[in-house]
Amino acid sequence: MYGRRDKGRFRATRAIIALVVAVACLGGVAFAATRSERAHPQGKKKGHPTRQQAQRPPRPRFIEVPPAVGVGAGFQFRFHVPPPSAQSDGAAPSRPARPTRRRRQFECRLDDSGWAGCSSPYVLPGLEPGERSFAVRALSPRERSGPAAHYSWLQLEPREFRIDPLFNSLEELMPGAPPQQLPVRIENPNPVPIEVTGFTVTVSPDRPGCAADPNFMVVPSSLTPTAPLGIPAGGSVTLPSPATTAPTLELRELPIDQNACQGATLDLTFSGEARG
Repeated sequence: MYGRRDKGRFRATRAIIALVVAVACLGGVAFAATRSERAHPQGKKKGHPTRQQAQRPPRPRFIEVPPAVGVGAGFQFRFHVPPPSAQSDGAAPSRPARPTRRRRQFECRLDDSGWAGCSSPYVLPGLEPGERSFAVRALSPRERSGPAAHYSWLQLEPREFRIDPLFNSLEELMPGAPPQQLPVRIENPNPVPIEVTGFTVTVSPDRPGCAADPNFMVVPSSLTPTAPLGIPAGGSVTLPSPATTAPTLELRELPIDQNACQGATLDLTFSGEARG
């Protein structure tokens, strides 16, 4: 009996050991399978685009857009497709990015019009007032379109700025006397800022024989497109100012008879140009 009992215990011990080994082996197999699945994922995983998605170009980005509320014309869009960004974990890419061999192609759409080929910069034509929208998308080498970038703005009807003279009458003009500046106030009735790029005055004498040219000389304001005068929305600015002169007027001293201009009344017409 003692021999059988020992033999039974031995068999039981061997069975337990075999069971433990089998479980350990199964655990090892399961662990290996888990690691294999991570190294070679099956199916679609987040962060791994499909081949069909990789063929579509990315969404363009705007570099320049019109103001949210625009007045006038001369606006444009500038856009591009940025290069691929670095990996989020800061690791270096496995291979360097290939240089672009061909120029990126785009399609643009203004308002509800159809898609048409375009390039950056895209200059806007003269637009009617109202709510406007613009969209641009990139094309792949096989002309497969990617997601579009959109922008909307409000186009307003431009209103002419107003010029008010700040004098009732001029000092008497004498031949050869220094030129006189003509102080004015320029008002901007638009809901957006404007820049006055030019400002002058036209002289019309009321006496026959007293021609504006050559008797009178007008010098325009110092405003130019490269040195404009900014006026805020609904605001006003007076000239002359420390940085900008007003138009000036003088009676030339000429070697001709200028008696016809004596006591003449001058009609002054102010005009200018602005952008907004």
